[in-house]
Amino acid sequence: MKKFIKIFLILTLCLIYLLSVFNVKAQEETAESAGLEIFAESAILIDAKTGKILYQKNANEKMYPASITKILTVYLSSINLKPESVLTASDTAIFNFDRSSSHIWLDTKEEARVVDLQHASLLASANDASNMLAEGVSGTQEAFATLMNETVSELGLSNTHFTNAHGLPDENHYTTAYDMAMITRMAIKDENFLKIFSTKTYEMPATNKQANPRIFASGNAMIKNGKFNYEFAIGGKIGWTEPAGYTMVTYASKDNMDLIAVVMKESEADNRYIDTKTLFEYGFNNYKTVVIKGSEIESKTVEIKKGNDLWAKATFDINVDFNILLSQSMDDSLVKAEVEIRNEDDPEKIEGYVVLKINNEVVGEQIMNKNLEMFDISFEATKLPIIERILDYLSIGFLGLFFLRSFVIFLRKFELPE
Repeated sequence: MKKFIKIFLILTLCLIYLLSVFNVKAQEETAESAGLEIFAESAILIDAKTGKILYQKNANEKMYPASITKILTVYLSSINLKPESVLTASDTAIFNFDRSSSHIWLDTKEEARVVDLQHASLLASANDASNMLAEGVSGTQEAFATLMNETVSELGLSNTHFTNAHGLPDENHYTTAYDMAMITRMAIKDENFLKIFSTKTYEMPATNKQANPRIFASGNAMIKNGKFNYEFAIGGKIGWTEPAGYTMVTYASKDNMDLIAVVMKESEADNRYIDTKTLFEYGFNNYKTVVIKGSEIESKTVEIKKGNDLWAKATFDINVDFNILLSQSMDDSLVKAEVEIRNEDDPEKIEGYVVLKINNEVVGEQIMNKNLEMFDISFEATKLPIIERILDYLSIGFLGLFFLRSFVIFLRKFELPE
């Protein structure tokens, strides 16, 4: 009987364990899929303002990016080169890639403006233009790849390594959907990059080697007229190589909410548009952005005393707006911004923070601008003037008594005898 009970308990525990494992796995799958049918092997949707992940599928799996690599290439050229600067094509820029891949037939020693090459790189996915930008920024393509990886590392992204500026196949050239979303989030903060990223068509003027203008059109069908047009899409970049499959990054905005969608390793070209629309619709239908304006947060002044002396006065204010992402079902009034002063007894360490809360739970904070006014509380500045003032009063008092006494003596000399 005891043996039977022991066997029964063991079987029961095993069953409970298996059920718990299944339940955890089911929860993970639910969180992963969010009820969405996504064809891509890897995908992600983030809120561009906060970086919050709204959906992910294998988002940290290393994948080949293909030409979405050029997002980082054009961004780095935008922050390092002037748009009107003219670059001259080298032999390596023109011939150091497979010429059967996308290019705009730039020629050795051809001169082109940076802004034209940037549009060629993003819209026409021109590998020769990308190489020219890389060499324009760093001197060599190898040095530019190093800069790309340094930039990615500064963003805290550890699953990306680039070997070239264009994204053609290399086993050491890889990234993830998450990393590409964060790279794009950084890039669209640059106004010049965003302008190019959202351009539908562009005309590159004639050059010293090409008598006729070149016309480019964005490859991302979501920002162009057609069956895959998405009214809220602002900009995007597509890519394809056989090892990478079809890849795409798209940026969309609606009702003060900005989203970035990345899909990687799609087996069919159309699927990237279907998946991206599915992701955007999920984000816009299930989330909203609540804005707290910095101008509406009252400034605060703190007086710091040492004993009874005013040692310093610190004034804090904020001039940035805060974007808080909420689910559509949540009440906006649950979002609060409170000012918190820390180290308020030390002028050197005192700081003001705007603390953001959702339903009284802290979700973030931002340091405030500080204006610090220091006062001299030394003996010479505080006590000595008081002592000197007292001495002045005493001197005046003694002098007054002296004159009063002298006046009395003077009057006594003229007193009449009785």
